[in-house]
Amino acid sequence: MIVTMSTNAKRLLGVIRVLRSVDPEMPLLYAGIFMEVGVRSPHPYLLSEVPETFGVSRATASRAHAYLSSYLVNTGLTKKPGLGLIRSEASPANRRCLELTLTAKGKAVYEQVMNALERK
Repeated sequence: MIVTMSTNAKRLLGVIRVLRSVDPEMPLLYAGIFMEVGVRSPHPYLLSEVPETFGVSRATASRAHAYLSSYLVNTGLTKKPGLGLIRSEASPANRRCLELTLTAKGKAVYEQVMNALERK
């Protein structure tokens, strides 16, 4: 029996390949947050929106923020730098809120993801 893959499945695999090229162990939640920041670009996405959007705790949102930005991430035994895909800045409207936007590296990865979604 020959199994053929649908176009949508091929596109999804292309997206997974792009994200795995950045980090082979990227959690799906973090990929979703990265994509949400990309979809909203050039407008910022507030870190405080992550818990409600994804149904996670503020602590989980903070860990995702560290992982996707350039902060050091505690991996248990060691600390490694974040992926550098997003940057955060204090919101001018409320200095306690962090606005998330894509870095140049993040824009390049997001563009690769979008290209994978458009392939036939």
